[in-house]
Amino acid sequence: MSPYEAAKALIAELGRLRAINAVITSQLPTRHDGLPYSDVTPSDPGIAVWFTLGGLERVFACDAWLTPGENMRALEHTINAMRGVARWGVASAEERIFSGFAALPPGSSGTVPAGPPPWRETLGGTWPADLDHADLLAIAKARHRVAIQKAHPDAGGSHELAAGLNAALAEAERELGAPA
Repeated sequence: MSPYEAAKALIAELGRLRAINAVITSQLPTRHDGLPYSDVTPSDPGIAVWFTLGGLERVFACDAWLTPGENMRALEHTINAMRGVARWGVASAEERIFSGFAALPPGSSGTVPAGPPPWRETLGGTWPADLDHADLLAIAKARHRVAIQKAHPDAGGSHELAAGLNAALAEAERELGAPA
């Protein structure tokens, strides 16, 4: 399956999941509509798909296969199987399954930084004092979404940068009371 067709199928599966704000990251060049070209083979076939589900940011990544199209198909089938968990009456397991995809692991160095900087500093910008927690959390999520697109390893960043941004968002959600 071409990367273009695989991306369309993956996006359709995310729609059935009721995920929002989906972003597929890879080394594939994209068309004006954001979908990858069909006839390109990048040096790294890895794919990550970022999305929001139930108010929480999620990421699924796959680089087990030889082509980006195969990796997107694997992600599509994985999401379909997870949707099946809910359809088959095992809904209590669904959240446990998805919770494992909340952040990227630390880099391959095997060490975890002593502690991430405060989330406001990591996500950048100014933080108005007169906003309520829900509005501040919305700003944090929007800044995270923009920053993670650049910091992700598939976009030229690193696992460490992406993990730091994910940790900052998790810290913001804890402080500001992310919806359950």
